Amino acid sequence: MKKILLIAIAVLSLSSCMIKTEKKARNITVTGTGSIAVENKEATLALSVITRNEDVIKASEENAEKMTAVMKAITEAGVSSDSMNTSDYSIRQEEVDRQFSKKASIQYVVSNRLHINIKDIARTGVIIDAAIKAGANQMDSLSYTTGDTKEAEKQARILAIRDADQKANILVATSGLTLGQVVNIAEREDGYYPVRPTALLKGNGFNTPISAGTTLVQVAIDVTYELQ
Repeated sequence: MKKILLIAIAVLSLSSCMIKTEKKARNITVTGTGSIAVENKEATLALSVITRNEDVIKASEENAEKMTAVMKAITEAGVSSDSMNTSDYSIRQEEVDRQFSKKASIQYVVSNRLHINIKDIARTGVIIDAAIKAGANQMDSLSYTTGDTKEAEKQARILAIRDADQKANILVATSGLTLGQVVNIAEREDGYYPVRPTALLKGNGFNTPISAGTTLVQVAIDVTYELQ
């Protein structure tokens, strides 16, 4: 019985020594970023024809006439009919104050919004001018797309890893330590930034200058290294 007790005490003592002498791993985590500019290839334009009249039929007829002219002008400017679609159509009432009358009158406001996919991005300004001249009187939105960004994302990740490695080496350069193996890599979900216009479209005789430029694909990665 005494032998068993002595063995147990010896094991506990050895375990205690091992716990006390165990070294805690030392790590460093840095964030690397990489960016690649990708040329925009297509544009998406949303514009509207808005008409007003105290007679709802007249307001809607005028709107239909103007939108027909707008769609024809856009087609003649080089956009196919399957690249256009009506995204919203509405009729609402609006009160109009009369300067010399105590009673306000009602007029009807008809709005027809057209969505246009422009595959030849260099003609964006031409198409906007054509639509305005034909009767479009409200610009709702203009956005750009780059198409496939997989290759750009791949290159941005490579740059992000290199950036993280450079930062980590600088941080430990004066510490007397050296970088060990990479123990963890995690890409941040918020590392993609798709809008950065930089260039101005010129020429072709149109009056509306449109900045299309490039989209910035950016990746941010957290890298954890061992310290030796």
